[in-house]
Amino acid sequence: MRDYKQWTAQYRKDSLKLTNKAKKMGWIPQPKKCRRCGQEDGILHLHNEDYTVTHVTLTDVFNRFPISITPEEIDAINQALEPICWRCHMMHHSKHRNKIAVEMYQDEIRRGKRYPPVYRHDFTILNRDHNV
Repeated sequence: MRDYKQWTAQYRKDSLKLTNKAKKMGWIPQPKKCRRCGQEDGILHLHNEDYTVTHVTLTDVFNRFPISITPEEIDAINQALEPICWRCHMMHHSKHRNKIAVEMYQDEIRRGKRYPPVYRHDFTILNRDHNV
């Protein structure tokens, strides 16, 4: 895991551990559909655009005795996590490699194009289909 925006790799890794623990507690549902393209099959992720929300909130929650979480905290955590398919997620993080290709992909998705689902982490797909 690398640094992303203002968050260090370690901070992101810690946030991911807390997020996975919250998933096991049933507070975060498994993604069922990509919010960007509508894909329901293949690999689905939860993209975190604000690690502070998950890290700070969940650290507080798991430090309580007994562990407890409010409906508002559950909502805030789930609002910070975007259900997203592998392809949309990797394209999102490819802006620095080929901004034009990413914008073209996003435009295609907005116009209704659907790409096949991705079932394994195969980055050659991005190069083959999107020149990224």
